[in-house]
Amino acid sequence: MTRRARPFGPERAPRLDLLTLLGPAPVDVLWEAEKAGWRAFVMGHGGSGYRRGSARDQAWQRGFDAAAASHDPVGLML
Repeated sequence: MTRRARPFGPERAPRLDLLTLLGPAPVDVLWEAEKAGWRAFVMGHGGSGYRRGSARDQAWQRGFDAAAASHDPVGLML
């Protein structure tokens, strides 16, 4: 006679907390700065508001330069 595995009962089922899974994710400040640089190019602003030479300023500049090199910066704006 073969043994069959019993399905998980409600007391043995793994618990998933949907609020943890669907809750807000941590903010990536460099990604936000890069998006801000892209938006600044599209809106016609030319200067970063971040401290010169900081990581956020460099990310902003990457976004600005990427939008400048793009064939459709408005269509690809996040």
